[in-house]
Amino acid sequence: MKRQFLICVLFATLLTVSCGEKKQAVSLETIPQTTPQMIIPESPDTLLPTGRRNIFLVSRRELPGLFVERSSFPPGYRSNPHSHNGDLNITVISGSFNLVFKDNNDSAVSTKVYGPGSFIIIPARQVHFEWFTEKTLMDITGIGPLTTTNLTIVRSSK
Repeated sequence: MKRQFLICVLFATLLTVSCGEKKQAVSLETIPQTTPQMIIPESPDTLLPTGRRNIFLVSRRELPGLFVERSSFPPGYRSNPHSHNGDLNITVISGSFNLVFKDNNDSAVSTKVYGPGSFIIIPARQVHFEWFTEKTLMDITGIGPLTTTNLTIVRSSK
């Protein structure tokens, strides 16, 4: 019993001594602050006449296998109804876009708006169209070769 008492006293003494030591505080004000930057690997890119810019991070959609591209869309960009032969996985990084799963490009039909952080899967052969009201940056991934089939829009003459 004496031995247990001595061990407890010794432990309490060590704890008191270690807690009583002055620790040097680190001030966050002394650590230099940097502005985070978006780091994109060296990659060929395209700037299309529509204003859309594609940066190819991993392979390209027309080649076999996984592709990853970062796409920037200007405000006012609008696609016609189309589909792809494979799934597209989309992550919105900044901005927002309107997406409709229909073959009629009338924007009055039900639409969903996706903002930063949204993740969308557009299934293979699903007809859709999209438009952008603000500059939008997104990552698009899929398995190639991926092709796009544009729908022919037939307008009635009423």
